[in-house]
Amino acid sequence: MRFHMQKYDYYLILLTTFILFAIGLVCVYGITYYNYLAANPQWTRTIQYSRYIDDMNSYLYPFLVLLLISLGLCIPKRLFEQDALIKFSVLVLGVTIILTFLSGIETGLGFILAVMVGVQSLVLVLTFKKSKAIRFEKEGYIGKLGSSSLHLGVALLIFNFVTLRESSFHILIFWIGTILITAGNIFSFYPDRINSLYPSQ
Repeated sequence: MRFHMQKYDYYLILLTTFILFAIGLVCVYGITYYNYLAANPQWTRTIQYSRYIDDMNSYLYPFLVLLLISLGLCIPKRLFEQDALIKFSVLVLGVTIILTFLSGIETGLGFILAVMVGVQSLVLVLTFKKSKAIRFEKEGYIGKLGSSSLHLGVALLIFNFVTLRESSFHILIFWIGTILITAGNIFSFYPDRINSLYPSQ
């Protein structure tokens, strides 16, 4: 039975909504627990504070991984047909899980983020060249450029902070990601104004 793209999008939206809701619950719990412990003004200087940070990170990590996976499932759909998309998504998810168990969560996150950056970079290049090999829900060249830039910027920023914190290129990549997100937002929200400046587009 073929898996229709509309169902794929629908379940992807449900998954992302669930993940964000779960992250919100963890944050509310963390704030409440923090305020409870803050009854002792000195508690941040004790081992209890380190345990608190470790606990909160351990609660959030699974949902952050799922959030990245949902982004990883969203990006490739612009490039692959349905059957290839499902196979690609399963392969990336499987390798991510294996690397996480074998080498730690940062290695797993680094892999899926690297895949997303690579795929989305290709999508942006093909979009810029007006290739018909990619698919978008929205119409219009400027809007497609905005969507591609925005997705690439988000993936690049997360990849930068997960794997390149100690790299000499950390700040440079941060600003590249920031510029891509800013340009993506402008192109996505104001395509008509930009088209009026460049009617040939």
